[in-house]
Amino acid sequence: MIRIWIADDHAIFREGLRQILCDQPDFVIVGEATNGAELLARLAATPCDVVLVDLSMPGAEGVGLVREVAALDGGQRVVVLSMHEERQYVIEALKAGAVGYVTKASASDQLFDAIRKAAAGELAVSPAASQAMIRQMLQPEDPRPHERLTARERQIFDLLVAGKTVSAIARSLGLSVKTASTHKSNVLLKMGVETTTDLVRYALAKRLD
Repeated sequence: MIRIWIADDHAIFREGLRQILCDQPDFVIVGEATNGAELLARLAATPCDVVLVDLSMPGAEGVGLVREVAALDGGQRVVVLSMHEERQYVIEALKAGAVGYVTKASASDQLFDAIRKAAAGELAVSPAASQAMIRQMLQPEDPRPHERLTARERQIFDLLVAGKTVSAIARSLGLSVKTASTHKSNVLLKMGVETTTDLVRYALAKRLD
């Protein structure tokens, strides 16, 4: 049996995911978490083979969460289950230690296949994500990744570079801390960096106001 943890903050999505996974004779759900901190706190007490992780959860999130889970003792393997199919999300997740990446738009059999491959120690990337990676890799490298940010993400970028915390950004923009945190994760991924310090260095190098 392949023991599976589910980490996603959307209850309806988790319920549907649980139902389709439990229909597979070789899968068993051993735990669920609604945020990164809960997952990290409980995972050691309930070991598993595969952890399904959403990149956009409150608390510890994004590629940082993937890195922490992958580094834990226990032999668990991380499969990211995300709404994002862009190359930078896939690459950053794999670099952080994930062995699989499946988009939420994928067919259920593609998820089942990714889980089984991950449990066997193989790399598993869903067709939607891999095709998006190929398309983007054939395009010229973007020398100015900040221009890919949405208007809201650029606001977050500027505030992070100015030294504002996620909580302060949430207050100033009238957002929830969770939403601001998700925007920060998206900015880091689109920019291809890991920390706010990297954003500051980029802003200085590009002389952004």
